[in-house]
Amino acid sequence: MFSTPKSLQRRTGPFGVKRLEYLKQLLNEYEHTSTNNENKLQLLANFANFSYDPINYIYLRQLNIIDLFLDCLQMHTDDDFVHYALAGLCNMSADKINNQLILEKNPTILICLIKYLFSNRFDIVINSMLTLMFLCDYNEQIKNELRQRIEIRQCLEKYSQSKDIRLSNMAKLFLQDYFS
Repeated sequence: MFSTPKSLQRRTGPFGVKRLEYLKQLLNEYEHTSTNNENKLQLLANFANFSYDPINYIYLRQLNIIDLFLDCLQMHTDDDFVHYALAGLCNMSADKINNQLILEKNPTILICLIKYLFSNRFDIVINSMLTLMFLCDYNEQIKNELRQRIEIRQCLEKYSQSKDIRLSNMAKLFLQDYFS
């Protein structure tokens, strides 16, 4: 459920922790939890959850959380880190400003997302697919690049025949909207 400034005020009260301050605390904890991957993973999951609500976008941009998500994709091979980083990017890439920032901050993100499109893990595949779709929505060059990659079309066609209806429908939608 999306928040409004008024609903946040009502829930936290006049003396409650402000959203930006709370996110700063989480980021500080993430940055200073150097050896405990379980804690880092939980904090990354929190950021992915906060990235679901557009009211948080401005705060997440101020704190460079997009960079955090992108760094996790490049530095971690652990599927759980990849999952939460992709979930966060997916959530944020639905917004035009965030979409542009993702492409500016990591011009090679397309290569990374394509790699994860072929993952064996369902949630990684879906988040990769959705992020690619959102990037195509705001960037014709990305859409054209994907259309030229035969392995992408073949992968999506394979997924469209999946017994998992969610994967099948998502792949069919991707093919219909971006490859036809």
